[in-house]
Amino acid sequence: MKIFAFIIFIFLSGCQTLGTLGFIEEDPRAPKKVDRSFPTFASERWSKIEYPPLINFQSEQDKYIGNHLLKIVNNQVFRLKDNSLIINNISNGRELSEFVLESNTIVSGVSVGYQTFVYSNSEGDIYAHELSDGSIRWKKSLQDLVISEVLITSRSVFVQTSSDVLYSINLRDGEIEWTKSAQSPLLSIRGTASPYFYEGLIFSSFSNGRLAAIRSTDGIQLWEKPISILKGSTELEKLMDSDTTPIAFDESVYVANFNGSLTRFDIRSGEKVFSVDFSTSEDLIIYRDLIIGQSNDDEIIAFDAINGTKRWSNENFMFRNLSSINLLNGKLYFGDLDGYLHEVDAGTGEILGITRTSLGAINQVVLNDEFIAASDFSGKIKIFEIF
Repeated sequence: MKIFAFIIFIFLSGCQTLGTLGFIEEDPRAPKKVDRSFPTFASERWSKIEYPPLINFQSEQDKYIGNHLLKIVNNQVFRLKDNSLIINNISNGRELSEFVLESNTIVSGVSVGYQTFVYSNSEGDIYAHELSDGSIRWKKSLQDLVISEVLITSRSVFVQTSSDVLYSINLRDGEIEWTKSAQSPLLSIRGTASPYFYEGLIFSSFSNGRLAAIRSTDGIQLWEKPISILKGSTELEKLMDSDTTPIAFDESVYVANFNGSLTRFDIRSGEKVFSVDFSTSEDLIIYRDLIIGQSNDDEIIAFDAINGTKRWSNENFMFRNLSSINLLNGKLYFGDLDGYLHEVDAGTGEILGITRTSLGAINQVVLNDEFIAASDFSGKIKIFEIF
């Protein structure tokens, strides 16, 4: 009888998992499980899935190909397919135009504005085309990688390279108007930010963790300030790349960096108004009196735009490899690693809705007043109408 009881004990012990016996710890960085009880908020209208991904390249530069596939301008979807720019009607998917590009290794995405579209390739070449017929207007060889989106204004094109050089290029003829160089750190593992235009100034953040305010017309620098204070002595601890595009409102400009801070500066003087601990490589959102950001752990946090105090946070999406977050009519929209689209109240952080898609891991979400365009890492693109 004792032998039988011992056998039963061994059998029951063997049925327990290693986790319940304490041999395996739960992964603290495992993706949070999705709560699917919330209502859906969008329905699929059309999709484009006929082409393979644009990321199967081997070089250091080509690893960025596949970024920035989508852009919505007015009621048109601009999307990259191999070495072509295709423009579709957003409501029904009808193809409006297809323009052959000068390269099939585009790493900056395509920027559209002022009857022009601009892009860069992995060789460091910048191209500007006429939007009306796709004809090339000019080409400029910088021999330096540009992986962030190009900024187009009424008179100039602004590009920031991976070696921390900011270029102002004439929109009409492609001539370089001025340059601004920043001292690069010894160690940098992130990307680069896009320049930001506000009230005649260009704001640009660099891999050394500094923000500069520069006059757009002549390149005269008004000020340059550190976004955050160094937190250590080693090069790894000093890693404070700023891949976040600055954003401005009224007399303040806000920016954040990796392993650093969210900081508010006075636009004219560069004086620091507040700085709070926050690590991100994603862009910020201004909504009413809130600055909303997405941490490197995918926690969504809203800070008071006046004093930097935390107003709300949402940890329900942590470690889910979220796409960038978009704001529309007081709601935040973004995708995740399992192909879900999410809707969150921008004022409170409460979850409002969830939509399951047939996409894989979503890497980009863009929208306008009625539609959401989403893409995944396999190259699939789907357009959804918001309820």
